[in-house]
Amino acid sequence: MRMWELAIRFVRRPGQGGRAANLAAFGATAVVSLLITFLIAGSLGLVDRSDRIGWRASQADKGDPVVGKVYDVKDVANGTAILRLDLAVTNPSRNAGLQPPPGLPHTPKPGEVWVSPALAKLWRGDLGEQLSKRYHVPKPTGVISDAGLSSPDEQVVIRGVEPLADKESGTDLSTWRGTKMDDRIQILLWLVGFGLALVIFPVLSLVGQAAGVAAKRREHRLAALRLAGATRTQVLRLSAVEQAILAVAGAAVGLIAYTVLSPLIARIPLGGGRWYVSDLTVAPWLVLLVMVLVPVLSVLSAMIGLGRVSITPLGVTRGHTRKAVTPFRLVLLAAGPLLLAVVGGSATALVPIIIGIALGAFAVRIGGPFVLDRVGRILARTANSPSTLLAGRRLADDPKAAFRPVAALVLAGFVSGFLSVVMPFNLKGNGSDNAFEVAVHAPTAKAANELVATRIKDAGLHAQVQPGEAYGDKVQHVLVSFPKAEREQTRTALYDVSPDSVPITGAERDLFEAGMLLDLKIGVLLLLGVVFVTGAASTAAGAVGTALDQAGPAKALRRSGVPLKVIERSARLAAVLPVIVVGLPTIGMGAFCGLLANAGALPLGEGSAGAFLLAGQVIVGLVLVSVAGAAGAPVLRKASAN
Repeated sequence: MRMWELAIRFVRRPGQGGRAANLAAFGATAVVSLLITFLIAGSLGLVDRSDRIGWRASQADKGDPVVGKVYDVKDVANGTAILRLDLAVTNPSRNAGLQPPPGLPHTPKPGEVWVSPALAKLWRGDLGEQLSKRYHVPKPTGVISDAGLSSPDEQVVIRGVEPLADKESGTDLSTWRGTKMDDRIQILLWLVGFGLALVIFPVLSLVGQAAGVAAKRREHRLAALRLAGATRTQVLRLSAVEQAILAVAGAAVGLIAYTVLSPLIARIPLGGGRWYVSDLTVAPWLVLLVMVLVPVLSVLSAMIGLGRVSITPLGVTRGHTRKAVTPFRLVLLAAGPLLLAVVGGSATALVPIIIGIALGAFAVRIGGPFVLDRVGRILARTANSPSTLLAGRRLADDPKAAFRPVAALVLAGFVSGFLSVVMPFNLKGNGSDNAFEVAVHAPTAKAANELVATRIKDAGLHAQVQPGEAYGDKVQHVLVSFPKAEREQTRTALYDVSPDSVPITGAERDLFEAGMLLDLKIGVLLLLGVVFVTGAASTAAGAVGTALDQAGPAKALRRSGVPLKVIERSARLAAVLPVIVVGLPTIGMGAFCGLLANAGALPLGEGSAGAFLLAGQVIVGLVLVSVAGAAGAPVLRKASAN
């Protein structure tokens, strides 16, 4: 019988406890595949979105021939933030030989108004009359296609205009097909880098947990093969093939799940709106990467877990004295914070900061078993009940195995602690919503006031005008207070008083800052979602693995007369203790690293969102462990039955 045939036979008939272990490994591997695909495809989708709109800010290099200018104006209509792009062709002969801006059939001519589908829908509503007056057209010239938009929700208008007299204003373009990275999306990609540094160890922990659960079930069977004459190489090859079969199946299911979920993922309003599903479509090379990467990581983890079998099969049959954890692990706890203390707060030290965060998370993963070892010894010495004694002995006997099921969940605490002090969760929102500050090109404040007052009077409105600050001898600012019911009409009356700015209130100005803030909030929720999904899958797989590992000792205890309730209570205690004694300090460790990365400053945002985030982390963590313990209890009960 060939190796792969024997491996398939073992997968189909895994023996006692093997089916549960294989299902846990298969499910965990599918989750890993789904998460890796989501992270990579999402990052590539952000790049694709930026490429479609990069031309808007692709400043021409010095010496390059300029084809035109684009004037970026912040506009608002009834509480909706709008990006207005005024496009002026300054070199018609060069323009004739270039492709038009993405999403447009031709470069807009003066007087033409092209809008996104979302803005076209707004135009067809109650604001249609006001928008027609502002843009001086009864209806849009046309609609921008998907090829020129970052999102189907993007509110953008592109107007053809004549070049402004101020030649220094606007952005010079040498082509309509520039690919400069959009600033907002670039910030999101940097946040993805932070996110990867924070989730890499939970994901790797899940990979190891998935492989370890199935590998543990093979130990005795492969040890028997060694005793029967199989060589070390044959045993490793057989285990590798068996694990690869499970991992390939899990990776395929993860990819299918991502494809099915893509339309739902596309509804996440990140980077200015929802996604086009095509931006999240998995490329063939990414399918190949996931189908290779996930099985390779899984097989490597399984090989590490089968070291005892490959060295001496008697180490499995007789039992094995595990190597003690050393205090040296605690030394690593200082590496990340020290690096963050040196480079924290520096805008130019982003990569070192990411490395410092990753070192902090790695230190938690390495230092956790040592803490559990000491806690287990103390608990065993001071136990006043059988279940406490059993839990303490279990932790002290194999602290690495006790920490492994909850490692991803504990690392989620580090992520939550870090994010609670570095992410802004609230906007100050101090802007007024009943007054415009209008910039008027006029020689004196009196002339500016008269111009604005005349516009308001001609429109039959009731706004009040008063002088504002003067900026030089050409631009005067006028304060216009209006009844809220006349806000849009007042904006329309004063819309083209200044050619390069639109009358907006202080509160409306916050809308443009709120867009990035919303991205940060959604990014934090997505990051925590990835971490908690990873933690939940790892904890569930670990609960099954722990139950199967303890089946032998539990069976012996039940034969000696120990009640099943005592055994199950000790198992639950051994599962909850790592989260309490390691998870809670880890949240503090994450918050400490966050403060160092933020140069010791308190949270950037205002309010109590960070505190709610920490409280939510603790509650979710305990709930996940409780659910996982409940899931592992039937497996332990069945596996330890006489």
